[in-house]
Amino acid sequence: MVTIKNKETPAKTADSLAGQKHANSEQENRESLPWQIYDRIFKRIFNLSDKAVIGLINGLFHEKFPPESTVEYRNSEFITSDMDDRIADIFVTIAGGKTFHLEAQMTTDSIIILRVFEYGFLFARSTQPGDNTLYFPEPAVIYLNRKRGIPEKSTLHISFGSQGSFDYQVRNFLYLAHDVEDLDARNMIVLIPFQVLRLRSLLNHALMQKDGTVKTAYTERIQQLQEKICRDIISSINNNLTLGNITPDDANQLLELTNLLHMHICSNFKKKGGTVDMKPLLPGAIELPNDKYRRRIDTLEKELAKYIKYKEESSHYKEKNNLYKQEIDRLNKLVLELQAKQQT
Repeated sequence: MVTIKNKETPAKTADSLAGQKHANSEQENRESLPWQIYDRIFKRIFNLSDKAVIGLINGLFHEKFPPESTVEYRNSEFITSDMDDRIADIFVTIAGGKTFHLEAQMTTDSIIILRVFEYGFLFARSTQPGDNTLYFPEPAVIYLNRKRGIPEKSTLHISFGSQGSFDYQVRNFLYLAHDVEDLDARNMIVLIPFQVLRLRSLLNHALMQKDGTVKTAYTERIQQLQEKICRDIISSINNNLTLGNITPDDANQLLELTNLLHMHICSNFKKKGGTVDMKPLLPGAIELPNDKYRRRIDTLEKELAKYIKYKEESSHYKEKNNLYKQEIDRLNKLVLELQAKQQT
């Protein structure tokens, strides 16, 4: 049996860790409920344009993929041999080559590196090409609510007995240790909505006052921080849009996600608990108000492309071309109407 050792935890077998996780799963689910909105927003950013997501991968893993590279999202749900579910956050393959594994954390988890290793193993096993080689993805954990106290890399020491040992490393990204300028420099604009977590930290300090009231000094600091966050986020989104790092639709979605996260944090500040109940678009992702327009526009544009293709292929049929032109005009009108509604 393979023994897994970690500096932060005593030596445990893979089976005992799985058993412990299974026994505590119900409790973990209850404890994770307050963080669901952050997890769902994190997953939502992978609905943005390919070039926006490639910017995140390049900045996080110090890669240099061209913005036109292909992006393929891989299966992240697995069933173990004992019929337990394992659900990772994101597996994404860029340019048909490297696969990256991203996990988002709001709190410190002493066994997160074990879970990342397990997810990586399950992915490698499910995608094994048949040559007796397991290809693990490149892992990273993004600590959304931390700015210190965690090393740049976590190391898991894996002992194979007489065959030797291996150090499995996971890079850590402490989000609040990076300001907007740094995110821009690394082209990681897709993470910009989580700058609002700076406000959450200040609000939590304000709630800790002994008499239960928010002092005037905190009121002023909260107002100043809100204004700064608003300016920085809007400026960053506009700059990245101008530079072509994101699309106009990316910009709108980032603003919507920022507003949604801000409302959630402010709501929790006023009354304890309570999460925003929204229907997920992708498994675990969050739906935005304008998604119904985005999906309809996307459907109409695909239908429009089909008729344009028919027109090009059938240019010698004048009577059919006239019908196609009428249908194209009708679809163009519908797209413009929906885009106008989306802007309101």
